[in-house]
Amino acid sequence: MATHNTAELRRQNRNRVFRYIYSAGHPVTKQDIAQALSLSLPTVDQNLKELQEADLLEFQGTFDSTGGRKPRAIGVSNNVRLAIGVYIGHQRIHLACINIRAQLLCSQRVTKPLANDDDYADFLAQAIEDFIRTNSIDTNRLLGVGIAVCGIPDMEKGVAGMSPMQPVSELDLNRIASRIPYPVQFENDANAGGLATWWVNPEKKNMVYLFLHRGIGGAMLLGGDTYHGNTLHGGEFGHMTIVPGGRQCGCGQKGCLEAYCSTNRISEDLGISIEAFFEGLQNGNEEYQKLWKDYLDHLAIGINNIHMVLDCQTVLGGLLGGYIGPYLYDLRQRLQKLSCFETDGSYCTVSSYGYWSTCVGAALCFVNQFISQI
Repeated sequence: MATHNTAELRRQNRNRVFRYIYSAGHPVTKQDIAQALSLSLPTVDQNLKELQEADLLEFQGTFDSTGGRKPRAIGVSNNVRLAIGVYIGHQRIHLACINIRAQLLCSQRVTKPLANDDDYADFLAQAIEDFIRTNSIDTNRLLGVGIAVCGIPDMEKGVAGMSPMQPVSELDLNRIASRIPYPVQFENDANAGGLATWWVNPEKKNMVYLFLHRGIGGAMLLGGDTYHGNTLHGGEFGHMTIVPGGRQCGCGQKGCLEAYCSTNRISEDLGISIEAFFEGLQNGNEEYQKLWKDYLDHLAIGINNIHMVLDCQTVLGGLLGGYIGPYLYDLRQRLQKLSCFETDGSYCTVSSYGYWSTCVGAALCFVNQFISQI
């Protein structure tokens, strides 16, 4: 029993040392580690040796000396492990590769309408292999492939019940996983995007992630934990009513936030691509400007409602989250007018990953596991 406890204590110390260096975000010295974690220098030396032997750490130069030998700068070997994130969309498959620092190394979009059949599963598996080959991803360092879906994965049944906005009501996850020769995990798209945004949030405070895509969803991260709700429908912000009796929503109700602020409002109403819309918007197209003004008006109502309930940072992601940055000031002005409290709307920000946040979050599921097991 004592031997087991000693081994576990060593593992915990090794994990603490690695997490400290990882969280610092910059090179540190062994003296920094010892002081921050209240560990002796010999204990720190032993853990650093084990982590270096596992290629998890590397020396990154030296710091200026205050007397005597210059202390060595110790940092994480960012590319020692990689993970791939995939987002299965309505018409496209999004793929991205990250390292353990959650840095986006490469990304790609492939056109393929979603379907629940063998052809789609085969196509997805081949798209992943092509992505690996094209970007020279070392599969020996690959932790796995995280796949985000527009629904709620049920791994006991091996299926995902899909959003009403999708062309299929259910997706066979086992069919997809069986064709991919790497570890596979499935996650809800909004929850994945929320994890990515939380990961790079230095303050680690409570946060809402609002996923603006063909469907609108979200994630609530309270103290770092995702709140799913009693029936796993927590964060379905897209189906709050913002205009009673308003526009028809794909869920069957009227006046939902999703009916006013999904990508369909732009692409299907105007019959153009999202890229063409924002290009026309920048070029002064009056019809596009009128629609966008209405879009921001309704989005502000939804965000203000969320903020009145949860009172925390709100981060925008998804496809439209990748385009909304230049218009964030206009959105915040609307939020300021709607709020009954003193606020300048600065609690509302845009994900640093843009529309790749979902892919990054899906991949981070493996990175998170890897770090916890060090």
